[in-house]
Amino acid sequence: MKNPFLISLYTFLFSFSLSMLLGNPVYSQTTPSDKIEYLYPANKEKVFDETVDEFYQALRDLKYPVHQELYQRYKKKPKQQQKHLDTALFKEMPDASINIREKLLINEVEGLNYITSDENILRPYPDIDINYHQTVSPDRQVYFFYSFKDTEKEFRGRYAVYDVETKEMVAGGGTYMPKSPTY
Repeated sequence: MKNPFLISLYTFLFSFSLSMLLGNPVYSQTTPSDKIEYLYPANKEKVFDETVDEFYQALRDLKYPVHQELYQRYKKKPKQQQKHLDTALFKEMPDASINIREKLLINEVEGLNYITSDENILRPYPDIDINYHQTVSPDRQVYFFYSFKDTEKEFRGRYAVYDVETKEMVAGGGTYMPKSPTY
């Protein structure tokens, strides 16, 4: 390394790399806020007269415009994509082991998980983690619907969480889990 240019270049690269690693930290210019702005704010103090059974029947009858619009969009889809209406506009499974209808706060939904097993793995369903629904205040009233069938061969389930005030679905889904045969 007798070339002064290479020595200078290596020294410069080393100094630059070191300054990048140990450089000044960047600080955020925003101030933290203690108040979270939710798309669906808390409403646990409000009184809603509609019972969960009345809402379920209104949902099945497409009483509310939000459900009528969803149904119309569904009907415009090709036939092979029309198989999930019973989840989108929740419908209880006719041969279900258990059907649940509850009016509660969304932070209470996590406590209603059912644990199923396929002999190897325990699985909660529906595995609703309220932390993933950050647009909904934990103190928001919801209707929770849950229907499942658990047999030795399979687990089938569907659930839906509807906002009590807006009647919109805030979470929902369905699952099918075959169980491992016992040897």
